[in-house]
Formats: sequence, structure tokens, C-alpha cells
Amino acid sequence: MIRVAYLDHTSQWSGAEIALFHLLTRVNKPVHPIVFLAEDGPLAIKLQEAGIEVRIVPLDEKVRKRNRNSINLQLISSAFSMIKYGRLLARMLKEEQVTCIHTNSLKSAIYGAIAAKLSALPLVWHIHDIVAPPYLKSIVAKGIKTLAHYLPDGIIANSNTTLSSLNLSQSSRRQKNIVIYPSFAEPSGSPSREVKVFKSKKHFTVLLVGRLTEWKGQHVLLTAAERFLPQSHVRFWIAGDALFGEQAYKDRLIQMIEEKKLTNVTLFGHVNDVSSLMQQADVLVHTSISPEPFGQVIVEGMAAGLPVIASNEGGPREIVVHNETGLLIPPNQPEALEQAILWVIDNPGTSQIMSEQGKKRVQQYFMIDNAVDQMVRFYPQVIQRS
Repeated sequence: MIRVAYLDHTSQWSGAEIALFHLLTRVNKPVHPIVFLAEDGPLAIKLQEAGIEVRIVPLDEKVRKRNRNSINLQLISSAFSMIKYGRLLARMLKEEQVTCIHTNSLKSAIYGAIAAKLSALPLVWHIHDIVAPPYLKSIVAKGIKTLAHYLPDGIIANSNTTLSSLNLSQSSRRQKNIVIYPSFAEPSGSPSREVKVFKSKKHFTVLLVGRLTEWKGQHVLLTAAERFLPQSHVRFWIAGDALFGEQAYKDRLIQMIEEKKLTNVTLFGHVNDVSSLMQQADVLVHTSISPEPFGQVIVEGMAAGLPVIASNEGGPREIVVHNETGLLIPPNQPEALEQAILWVIDNPGTSQIMSEQGKKRVQQYFMIDNAVDQMVRFYPQVIQRS
């Protein structure tokens, strides 16, 4: 039995945490998961409801919510808090007879490294973010890249784009590295929804799902939506809410909707059952203006039988095959988004073929069972190597 401690500084229901939930609720022998969270919240509740062992070990809120790009005098006090927290975790990990540590965020990667060193346990970093500007300041990214060469015994990246951002040359890799895509996690084990084809002129629904934050580009969709106001049958749905201090951006979106009188836009906020919206939508759009580490919602849309339009940078390029399983467009260009939506509307037959090919691609490359198998096989390799 491999007792793996999963560490995360947040319990918010966001991308990396959702991916972790899907993995842990499907993992089986020989892995026994124990999750250590620095706060209580939705992730903790959902894991406990699923029968996963969860330990809430509070971390100072100033450290937990500290902006990853802040370089100031508080950095010193935060470092001491991290060390203290790492020591506490090390004692708890020994008591739990943990075999391996798996960190799920950049902050937990740091205090997890301290705990791993003090408890003499193998350390796996699971990287969900592109370690480069504009997501991180150059100096912060450089520091994480340097630490990545020396601290973890293994690195899991959520895409080849994310792994390559660490600049781990073949000659310098002292650890074991692997790409495990965040995968489709329908309970039945395979995509089963019907392919969506727009047939009725009553409504054509464009859906965007994601956290409300500027780099996700919801404002790009609003600009495109303004161009569709004369076409009353085309409507735009945005699902997602502001997290991690991003309320100002949400307010900006609301202001845009009001000022431009975008009566064709609905801002849903957080939606628990995104699949129900996908059932009603006709196309899924993904509008990130910076390279996306992966793009889990794109996989979900393809599995739901939706044609997909996504930004042509980062992880989406590993998911979508342009003109075969969807459309890839330049980021931050509302005109390109408008034209892509119009193409889907005007070409229902070809869009259906794309949707069918998209579902096949999900079945081939992005099923949760494959991701779980990869992870389970990865731990013994890291443990042996360490």
C-alpha cells in the first residue's frame, strides 16, 4: 500500500482542485490517499462526502492568500510561516506513516518540499500552471524553475506546454517527469451524450465556462457578443465566478454588459452542474488571452458533443485538432471569435463531423481511467528513484 499525502493550500472549487478531486475519487489500490488542506471549503466537503480522508491544517490567511507575484518585506515573514507550517506537516506525515508527498499547487510545492525534507519522504510536484510570464513575474518564474531542478523527486505536469515552461533540460533532470492530462470524468466511464447540432433558428447558444479572471478573456466574448445584437437568435452564456480576489474583473464585465446593453448575454455565476448547460448549448468557446496550461472545460465540451472554438495557444493546442475536432483562433481577437461562431452557425454538417471526431479524441486521449493509471504507475518509479 502506498500512502500518498496530497497537499493543497486552497480548498476552492477551481481547476487544479477539480482535477485532483476527479483523480482521487477514482484512484484504487495500491494508492491510499490522505489530503492535507490549508483551509476548509468546497473541495474538503466534496472529498469527505466521497469518502476520502481529509485533514484541515490551517495556514495563516495572509500567507495562503498572498499574491504569488508579490515581492516585498512580507515575503520574509511568509517564508518563516511556510517553514513552520512545513515542520508541522512533517510531524503529521510521520504519524500517518505516509509513503510519498504529492503537492497540488505552487504554494503547497514550497511548504511540501520543507515537509518532505524533514520527514525524508519522496516529493512529487503536480504543476498546473505555466511557469512563465504573464502568469508569473520573471523573477518568480525563474525562482520556481530553479527549485524544480532540485526539490522534487518527480514532476507531474498537466500538459506538455506546462512541462516545457519549467525548462528542464534532459541533462539536468534529476527527477522523474510525466505529463498527465486532467481528464474527462463522467461516471459511466465514457462520453455518452449526443453530438450537438444546431437545427432550430429559435436560439443558437454560445457557452463559455471558466473562472472570471482577465486572462480567461470573458471580455473578449462580450465584445464579440455586441456584434451579434442584430441577430436576436444568437445568445451568449457565461458560467463561472470570481475567485482569489478577482471581484473587480467581474464588476467590469457587469459594467460592460450594462453599458453596451448586451441583452443577448447571461452571466450565470458559479454553476454546479455545468453539464446541464452544455446539453442546452450549441458551441463551446474558450477565450483565454494568455497561454492556457491545459483547458479541462474544452475536453468536457468535446465529450458533451459540442463543437469547440478555442484560443490557439498553450494547452488547447494539445486538445483540439484544428479543422478536425474544433477551431483554433488567435487569442484576444473578438473579430476572429465572431467569424468562428458564424462559421459554426453556417456549417452545421461540418460542425457535426467535428463534434463526432472530438468525442473520439476524448475517448482516445482524455479519459480519467487513463490518467489514474498513469499516476498510480508513477509513484513507485519516483519512490524507487528517490
